[in-house]
Amino acid sequence: MMALGIDVYSRFQSVTNWQAVKDHGVTFVFVKLTDGGGLPNGGRNTGDALVAGARSVGIPVGGYHFAQASPSPEAQADVLIAEVRRLGATGCVPMLDLEDNPPGSGAPNIPDGRKRDFSIRFCNRVAGHGFRPGIYMNNSLAKMLRPDRFGVRDLVIWIARYGARPDAAAGHYDVHQYSDAGRVPGIRASSVDLNESYTNAHLTGGGAAPKRKATTELMERRTIPASMDTTSVRLLLSGSETAAIIVRPRIDGDGITDSPVYQGNIYAWGSDKVGIGYNPMDQPGFVSKTVSHRRYRLPGAVWADFEYSSAVDFEIDIVG
Repeated sequence: MMALGIDVYSRFQSVTNWQAVKDHGVTFVFVKLTDGGGLPNGGRNTGDALVAGARSVGIPVGGYHFAQASPSPEAQADVLIAEVRRLGATGCVPMLDLEDNPPGSGAPNIPDGRKRDFSIRFCNRVAGHGFRPGIYMNNSLAKMLRPDRFGVRDLVIWIARYGARPDAAAGHYDVHQYSDAGRVPGIRASSVDLNESYTNAHLTGGGAAPKRKATTELMERRTIPASMDTTSVRLLLSGSETAAIIVRPRIDGDGITDSPVYQGNIYAWGSDKVGIGYNPMDQPGFVSKTVSHRRYRLPGAVWADFEYSSAVDFEIDIVG
C-alpha cells in the first residue's frame, strides 16, 4: 500500500501546523539534520523544531544527511547518527542524500567514480551504529550505481524521479520522490518534496532498529594481477567489527594450489587514519607462502595495503 511522506529542511520549509500536515495524510517525514562534517548551513538551520513538531503529532520522523566530498564517509555517518540520537529522530531510518551540490555553491562534489564506495562505507557505518541504513539518489544515478547491488544488508532505497516511476534499470526501491513542487497544508514554503512508499522498510517502528548481530558478507571480490616482484594493492573495507580479507589462490581439487601467493605486510587503517595493527608479519611463526585460502581479520579497518608476489593472478575477497 502506498503512503504519503515528505522531506523538509528548515532553510526552505517552515511548518506552522503539524496537525494539519498529519490530517493531509502525511505518514512519514524526513528532516535534513546534517551536511558534510557538521550541521546544515553552518549550524543555522538545525532540524530540532521540525523533528519535535513531527513527533508531537505522532508522525514517524527520521533524519537525512547531505553527502560532501570530505570528511570521510564514516565521519559523516557518525555526525548524522549523533543528531538522530540527540533529537530522537528514530521513527524512520537514517538516510544518506547522495547528490551533487547546487551549481554555484563552490563546494566540490564527490566524483562519480567514488560515489559507490562512499555510499557503501557510509551505510555500513550507519549499520555499525545499530540502525538500518537508507540512501536517496535520483533516477539517473540509481541506474548508474544500482544501490540494490551494493551488498549492504537491509538497505532502504529512495529514488527521485518526477513525472514518472523510476526506471526498471534503476533496480529495486522502497520510496519514490515523485514531486518537488508539492503543497501541504500547515507548511509555509514555495514547495514541498512529496514521496510515496511502496514498502514499510523506511519505518523503524518508532525506535532505533535493534542492534544487529555481527555478520559477515561479501562486499567485493578483487582479481589481483600477477607480480614476480613484491608489490602492494590497496583494499577498501567496511570499517565494521567483522571487516576482513580472504586471500584466494587458485586452488586445485584437493584444496591446494601449485601457484602459491607469497604474502608480505598488511598495513590497515581506521577512519581516523590511525593504524589498527593485525599485521600478520608481526605474528610469531607467520608463513608467507599461501597455498590455500587464508583469512585475516581487520576489525575497524576502512582500507588496507596488502603486499604480495605471485606468478599468477589470484583473488581477494573483501568481507565485513
